[in-house]
Amino acid sequence: MDSIYQALFSSSQILIDQIGRAAVSEEVGFGPFWVLMDGLKTVRAGDKGKLYDVLEDMEQISRLTAQVDDGFEPAILGVNGAVVAAGQLCTERSHCGYMFLVLPGYSLDTAEANADLIELLMSQMNIIASLIEKNNQLHQGQLTRMAQKSPVLTATR
Repeated sequence: MDSIYQALFSSSQILIDQIGRAAVSEEVGFGPFWVLMDGLKTVRAGDKGKLYDVLEDMEQISRLTAQVDDGFEPAILGVNGAVVAAGQLCTERSHCGYMFLVLPGYSLDTAEANADLIELLMSQMNIIASLIEKNNQLHQGQLTRMAQKSPVLTATR
């Protein structure tokens, strides 16, 4: 029974979906927006079409994620009148994938001038991920204890 809860609450795919629902808007206006991508480079949250409007092809995404994987974070690319800052979306226990902060109307100069703010926003996204993961751990512990105390479940063991 514990393995069911372990699989349910520790999957990085489930975690990235929860982070997306909690912190990423699907509707993007004209301002900055987030896009979350899993380790397989599948967009899990955010406006995929809007990201692809800014980034011309998957090669640009691959270059950004390769820089992040090499430890260069945030990886910043100026393209099509916008700046895309990429970073690792992770917690203490799991690597969920990547986060992209897309800043329409920014240039590399304005991104450099606001580098501290960009890093702060990316750090906040990882804090949100860590809090959601800790909440999942608490739920997993509660369900495990309830299952161990349940007369129906203990009788079937």
